[in-house]
Amino acid sequence: MAVRGQEKFLDLPFQGKLDFLYGLPARQKRDLILAAPEAERLVQSFSPETLFYTLKEIGSADAGDLLSLAIPEQVKGLFDLDCWDRDRPNLDRMRDWLESMAEAGRKRITDALMECDLELVALLLRQYLKVHRVDEPQEATDFPSENYVQFDEHYLIEFIRHDATLALIQDFLEEAFERDYKYYAGLLEEIYWGIDAELEEQAYIYRLARLEDGGFPDFFSAQDVFAYLDPQKFREIRAGYVAPFRDEGPGGNELPPEAAPALLDADNSLFNAALTAGFAAQGTRQLRSEMAMVANQVLVARQVDFGDLDAVRLAVEMTHNLMNLGLEHLAGGDLSTAIENLRVTPLKLLFRLGVSLAIDLRKRAESTVAAFGLAPGRQREIPYLDSPYREALAGLLGRMPQFFGGLDRGAPLAMRDFRAMRDLHLSYAMLEQLDSLPALFRMLLGLDIASLSFRSQIAGHDVMLSQILLTALVRQALDGKLVILPIEPEQLNAMRAALMTPGGPPARLAESFHKVVAEVMAKRLEETLRARSADFVKSCLNILEEEFADLEPERPIDPRFMRSVLIRRS
Repeated sequence: MAVRGQEKFLDLPFQGKLDFLYGLPARQKRDLILAAPEAERLVQSFSPETLFYTLKEIGSADAGDLLSLAIPEQVKGLFDLDCWDRDRPNLDRMRDWLESMAEAGRKRITDALMECDLELVALLLRQYLKVHRVDEPQEATDFPSENYVQFDEHYLIEFIRHDATLALIQDFLEEAFERDYKYYAGLLEEIYWGIDAELEEQAYIYRLARLEDGGFPDFFSAQDVFAYLDPQKFREIRAGYVAPFRDEGPGGNELPPEAAPALLDADNSLFNAALTAGFAAQGTRQLRSEMAMVANQVLVARQVDFGDLDAVRLAVEMTHNLMNLGLEHLAGGDLSTAIENLRVTPLKLLFRLGVSLAIDLRKRAESTVAAFGLAPGRQREIPYLDSPYREALAGLLGRMPQFFGGLDRGAPLAMRDFRAMRDLHLSYAMLEQLDSLPALFRMLLGLDIASLSFRSQIAGHDVMLSQILLTALVRQALDGKLVILPIEPEQLNAMRAALMTPGGPPARLAESFHKVVAEVMAKRLEETLRARSADFVKSCLNILEEEFADLEPERPIDPRFMRSVLIRRS
């Protein structure tokens, strides 16, 4: 950050500094905090989630300066979020965080560990030491000093693991003994008597309770965030909920808790535009906090590892994208209407609307699959469809439907969440094209592509519908017969000459061939079917043109590399 930006930050009041920090990259955030005179107060004003994701983005190895300013409750929250693999504690991550706290000193490390559940600390220490109960007082000098320590007459501690964390654990034990003997004795008793499975179970129960208090529900309760509602009855459903209060309530000196990293690359969404244009600072904080609560549910429902930043970002992006989809559906793209709907709609309900719009699309895709003679609940792909139809349909048939970028010109060829109504419109248009194909092939070629016999004939042959259609159209242009008869390899050069413009490369499909295609379609198809299937036919012709456009007219065409038409084997 430029010095000028840093000066602007330092001149802000405390709440202004907190608002300024929201959404900044983690390292930039750290540098600004450490430059501020109230650095400790800033860090301690963060929710455990905000601090956690900031530290994770920086990396535990470089997070010590901020972590050393945290209060014990924040460190406990950090352990809750990062140091578990579902219901099992991840003690390796716990050690990493302790080593990051080394520069904070033994007092702060002890504060943090004594704040944690005794069972979790006992599990960690059991990897490093064995407790011997001493019935008779013994001198510590009876034992090798590097492996044993004795602070009182009741317990002898034997160190069984030596690594960088051991020195921190030794300091913690000494500090705990000096500070609170009852705690120290209780911990050693837990290490001595405890059973790992029971310690893990009890620590997990405590963790779940804290997470639920912080807006992370249990797995089964979290599933309702994906519950379907009828988009056509949304306003009626919304009327049954208590309207949220925006821009009201005390301002306070702290940001509401954020559950995950802020989105840095979604500034052009209608949701973000409405948030920025329609709400004062307090309302914006309330909405961010509410969005965080929904994101929490999504993370739990999808069983995301909170420590996996990439998976967390995907879940948070999904939360934003489906909220934006729901808002666009309500507002029709109008900003003022979007602001009014955002003002009166609980964000969880808005997210469920986005989910439901996607589910309706999946149901529509399942009906398309059924029209191809396939079982919609079992078939996730139709292998003889061309790209992007095959990938796009597969994306729609998933449990949580996804949009294939290949439907949108210029977009990356990858699956992603539905973000906007445009994605829905493109997907519905694609399904309309697919719905026309059984009738197109039946009327044009007398071929029932929805039959079992058709699927049996092409099984194992890697045949695409575009190849079937283009082969018949090429035969019509070459021989005057609309038949599905593979092209002889020796005819490929003559085929190019007949179909493509002279010269080149590059060449284009000749007008004479387009005329042949138009005449066949007009003769065999009624007008409505021609209109419905026009984009599919056009996409097939584009495949043919792209394959032949750059071939040299005088050079023989190698049939091994031709994919647009069916070619007879030699």
